[in-house]
Amino acid sequence: MKITMEMSKGAYEIAKKVYLGQMTRGDGKIEINRVTDMNEGSVQAFITIFLAMMNGEVYKRAFNNDTNKFLLESIRQDFGEDFYKNALNAVQKHIDYYSTLGKGNLSGLQKIVNQMSY
Repeated sequence: MKITMEMSKGAYEIAKKVYLGQMTRGDGKIEINRVTDMNEGSVQAFITIFLAMMNGEVYKRAFNNDTNKFLLESIRQDFGEDFYKNALNAVQKHIDYYSTLGKGNLSGLQKIVNQMSY
């Protein structure tokens, strides 16, 4: 199933609550699935990727470029420049990780990071 922007927007609002400790990860997964109809594997990946971005950590699963760009823009708007820098670092780490897998590179995502970096 393709992850739509509407799904990403709904999932983001709930993932923020998980990050802020207003909801458990398990409850967040159930709520994202209920609200967006995103499948369980994608929900798990979405929360993992969002939390990794907030903490500047590498993540292994990939999302489409539109969702990545939306997450970066939303983190910047909602959490400020320090968290935005963390998120950019996390995406760069993901790009670097992906390049080691022998499946090609994420040139579209690298372009987004390059454009959004200061």
